[in-house]
Amino acid sequence: MLPELKAIEPQLKQILYGCVEHVQATKAALYLSTSHDLNDKTYELITHYRFADDHRKTVKASDDLVDRLAVRRNAFYVNGLGADQRFSELLFRQGTDRLLATPLFTRGRLVGFIDMRDKAGKKPFDAPDVEAAKKIADDVLALLGSKNLFGIGPMAVEQPQRAAPPSVAHLPQVMTPPAAAQSSGVGSPHDRSPNATRAIASARDYMSKRQLTQVSGKRVLTERDLEVVRLLLPATLAIPGAVLACFSAIGHASNPQSIVAIATVTDDAMEMLQNHLQAWLKRANQPHMTGLPQLIYPFGVQVVPVSAAGISTILSAPVNAQSVEGLVLTVAFERTPEAQAQRALHIFLRQVENSVEAAIAASSGRNDRQTIAEKLLEPDFQRYPELVEHCRAVSVIAQRFSILLEMPPTQVETVRIAALVHDVGMRLLDYDRLYKRPSLTAEELRGMAEHPIVGAAIVEPMLGPEIAQAVLRHHERVDGRGYPSRLTGNNIPIASRIIQICDAWVAMTNERSYQTPISREEAAAKLREGAGTQFDEQLVQRFIKSLGELGA
Repeated sequence: MLPELKAIEPQLKQILYGCVEHVQATKAALYLSTSHDLNDKTYELITHYRFADDHRKTVKASDDLVDRLAVRRNAFYVNGLGADQRFSELLFRQGTDRLLATPLFTRGRLVGFIDMRDKAGKKPFDAPDVEAAKKIADDVLALLGSKNLFGIGPMAVEQPQRAAPPSVAHLPQVMTPPAAAQSSGVGSPHDRSPNATRAIASARDYMSKRQLTQVSGKRVLTERDLEVVRLLLPATLAIPGAVLACFSAIGHASNPQSIVAIATVTDDAMEMLQNHLQAWLKRANQPHMTGLPQLIYPFGVQVVPVSAAGISTILSAPVNAQSVEGLVLTVAFERTPEAQAQRALHIFLRQVENSVEAAIAASSGRNDRQTIAEKLLEPDFQRYPELVEHCRAVSVIAQRFSILLEMPPTQVETVRIAALVHDVGMRLLDYDRLYKRPSLTAEELRGMAEHPIVGAAIVEPMLGPEIAQAVLRHHERVDGRGYPSRLTGNNIPIASRIIQICDAWVAMTNERSYQTPISREEAAAKLREGAGTQFDEQLVQRFIKSLGELGA
C-alpha cells in the first residue's frame, strides 16, 4: 500500500462505513490504484468490512468488474447469480448473489472503485442505492483530493506567472526561447492588443467554470449504428452450442431486436426468448421491449427448427461499448454451456464490444467533426498559411503515431482531431503582429502562451471536452514546468503528450516553419534532450525508433 494511503486508511474506512448506513450493504471493499502512475491500472484492496477474498487483494484492468466500471464510467448493480453471466462466477465464489459497484473516476481516469455486496434483508439493490453509492465515492475522492493524491487536487487553470514561460507558445520547449525585451513596460497589459486581452480573459473565465474533464459521451444507438451491429450478430452462432442470438437496443424509440438462428424459430421458442429478455430487463431496472423482432437466417431454413424444447439455457449480457449504450446481447444454447462455451461467449462479448466501437467510430460522427475542425482552421487562418500547414502536418504524424501505438480507434480519432485544432487559439491573439518577430517582451511571451486556454475554450462547445482537454494540455511538461496548469507525468492526457512531440518535430523539421529547419538527426537529438523533462520519455523513444514508419 502506498504510504500516503496507509496514513489515511482510518478515514477511508470511516467513509466506507457509509455503505452500511446509506446502502445497507452487508460487505464492502475500497480499491485504489497501487501506483501514482495511473497508467499502471492495478488496484489494491485498501480497506473493507466483512470482505475477505485472498484472490482479490489486487485486481488489474482485465478484471471483469474493473473493465465494466472503466468502460461504462458509472455505478451498476447485479441482483442474482443469473442476472449477468460476466459476474456469476465472481459472486458464486464469494458466496454472494448481489453486487453494487461504483467507480472512483476523476479527470478521465479510474483511480479506484467501491465493491458492495448483499443488501440487508436479502433485498435487491436499486436506483436509490446507486445514488447513495455515488455520494460515498465522492467523499472518497474529496479526501484523496485534500491530500493531493493521484493528481486529484484542485485543477483550476493557473494565473500567468510573472516569469516568462519556457518558450514562445509554438516554439518547441527544448529550444532556447527568444530573449524578452527588458523594459519598464514588461508586465503591463498594454503590451497586448485589446482584442487579445479580452479573448484571454473570456477564455480563462469560461475554462474556470467548465473545469474540463474527460467524459464518455455515450449516446443511444442510431439506425446507422444498428445496421453496423446487425452485421456482427451472425458470428455469435459460432459459439459451441448456440442456436440463436439476439441484439436488443434498449432506450431506442422502437426498442428494435435483431435475431439470428441456425434454423427456423418456432413460436414457443420465440416466446421463451422474449420472456427471458423481459425478466432480465426487469432485474436490470431497464424498460420492457416493445418492438417487433427482425429474424435472420444466415444459413437458410433448416429441416429441424429451433423450438423451446431444444433450448436449455438463455444468457443475456450488456455490450459495454464506449460510445454507445443500451445494447444487450442474448444467446440461447441447446445445452448448458460448458467451460469452453462460456469462455467463447466471454471472448466474443469482448470482441463485439471492440468491433461495435470501431465500426461506429468509422461510420458515424467522424465526418462531422472533421468538417467542424476544418471550419475552425479556415477562413481565419487564410492569412497564416504556414500555421495551417503546420497544424495539418502535426495531425497527420500524430494520427500515424497513435495507430503505431495500437491505441483504440476512438482515441486515434481524438488525437487526430485535437492535433488539427491544437493551435486555433492563436487566431484570437496577436499572432499577425508577433509572428516571426525576432524578440518578444515577457508580457508578449505570456500572451502567446495563453493560446492553449483560448483554443480549448473555442473547441469545447463544438468538438467536446476530450478534444478540449488535449488542446488545453499540449504545452504541459512531464516535469511540471509547462503551462497552463503545471501538470506532471501521466496526469497529462496521452493525446496531449503525443501532440506535443509531433508539434515539436514538425516545427523543427518543416521547411515552411517559422524557424530555420534543422536536420532529422538534430531534431531527434533535441527530442532525446527533452525526454523525461519536457516530453514523455517512453513516447520519445518509440517516436524516434519509428520515424521511418511515420514518414516524418
